[in-house]
Amino acid sequence: MTSYDTIYRAVRALALPVLAFLLASCAKQGMPGGGPKDVTPPKVKSITPENRTLNFNGNRFYIEFDEYVVVKNAENNVIVSPPLKNRAEYKTKGKGVMITLHDTLSPNTTYLFQFKEAIADFNEGNLLPSMEYVFSTGDYVDSMSVRGKVRDALLLSPREETVTVWLYETSKYDDLIASLNDTAVKAPLPDYVTRCDKQGLFSFNSIKPGLYRVVAIQDEDKNTKIGSEESVGFSSDVLESRNMQDSVMVDSTLRCAADEKTADIFIFTPDQKGVQRLTSSAFVAQGKIRVTSLLPMENPSLYAGSEQLKFHMNSTSDTMTVWTLREKCDSLQLVVSDPSGIQDTLNLRWRVKRTRDKRLALSPDGGGMSLTSKSPAYFDTMSLRFSTPIDIAKCKTDSVVSILDLKDSSMCFCGVYFDSTEMNARIKYTLRQGAKYDISVAQGSFVDIYGHANDSLRATVTVSSKEDYGNIKLHIVSDNPSALIVQLTDEKSNIVRQRQLESGGDAVFLNLTPAKYRVRVVVDSNGNGRWDTGDIKLQRLPERVVYIPQTINVRANWDFEETITIE
Repeated sequence: MTSYDTIYRAVRALALPVLAFLLASCAKQGMPGGGPKDVTPPKVKSITPENRTLNFNGNRFYIEFDEYVVVKNAENNVIVSPPLKNRAEYKTKGKGVMITLHDTLSPNTTYLFQFKEAIADFNEGNLLPSMEYVFSTGDYVDSMSVRGKVRDALLLSPREETVTVWLYETSKYDDLIASLNDTAVKAPLPDYVTRCDKQGLFSFNSIKPGLYRVVAIQDEDKNTKIGSEESVGFSSDVLESRNMQDSVMVDSTLRCAADEKTADIFIFTPDQKGVQRLTSSAFVAQGKIRVTSLLPMENPSLYAGSEQLKFHMNSTSDTMTVWTLREKCDSLQLVVSDPSGIQDTLNLRWRVKRTRDKRLALSPDGGGMSLTSKSPAYFDTMSLRFSTPIDIAKCKTDSVVSILDLKDSSMCFCGVYFDSTEMNARIKYTLRQGAKYDISVAQGSFVDIYGHANDSLRATVTVSSKEDYGNIKLHIVSDNPSALIVQLTDEKSNIVRQRQLESGGDAVFLNLTPAKYRVRVVVDSNGNGRWDTGDIKLQRLPERVVYIPQTINVRANWDFEETITIE
């Protein structure tokens, strides 16, 4: 055997085990280790000068954290009290943030910086929920507090939108109200500023002893002024600041454990009388126009010269659909007037779009005509709904609907009567609980304002029974002489039913569709039959609202009875 063969065999003997090891290593694939994801927000390591420093005379301070951080939207998320005239500068430096002041600080004043979700760690973006830094330009730190909760005046729940809270000394508050009623008076800046958390809670810490008034506002334009359309709330009473000597530092935020007394502020959207306006107007098809308004219209009137019109309002009275009796009308000068504050002349023109509305468009129930419901309530009637106003003068209203009782095979022909919109026709027939009917309407029974006739309609309906519904009976006890409005709402706070009472008494809601409901009672102080919002200019609070704490889950063939006491 040659020396070459010997070397070859030796190399081969060593290579095979190495190759086997490498292949086995490649087969063991998987994610590299690294541990669980970091979800911990950054922690304050130190502050220079330290928190609660006295005789502060510098123009900057530095907050060091346990990891690298970023500053997020400092303009909105860092709140300074008393407010600074010039914005401070926030820059990251090392594992911290350097805050540089560009104001001349007032003497003997305590300044509080609130960092509300303004700091996040660099890698994962975990937010530090809240943190406070306080210093004094004098020889003591103010140690008083005012705290409270802001809730929606009607819903009694926190607002989803950001709510800013201002604190005014009583003399300054009087100047604020004067400025709202007289544009010549300059509105003063608040003494202290903070922001509500998601539960509506707020606190002013490290403030001077004194008497204060609170204003809560959705300051959307962030100009520290009360706009005519901005939601606002205010304290009805003068509040005295309370001692914070029992406070403790939690996550760099001063919290008062002993003081549980809070101020309740109810925020409301002001009455928009005087700001009513049309928000949109346009042809949606030839001969068809849609006009919308900011607020509900009261009694609208239209004028279009020689052009004849018909119009229909939606259920909330803020959208009007207008039809010209000339079907191919594609331009119009329309004058819209309404006592709510509308007086507008609209110059409208139809522009061709890819999809046009169709006159009496085909639907599963026939051309432009359908039954309002295929499961009518036993206590109601059946109705026909049209997509375009009907020319009643060209239609017969007697014996136009055939109804076949599928239980006993009896048949009758019924008439209809139209409501004021001329787009809905009620069928003159008394329904029987649990009955099943076959409904037919012949083609050409009705003609719309453009001369288009309906297609034929045939449908099967099943009438509900009394046992399909639930009932609620409420006994209202009140020693308040004011009238009461008892409202039944759905889970989204939309009013389903309501009853008006002179003071106390029974409010009965029958034939309710099984669902979850809430009950609220409005103390109707002025007796006008509706809930009235507040007015900060007049220092008038919104009318009081009381809720039953529990949600009522109405079931079929079920009765609920409850007594509510209005103290």
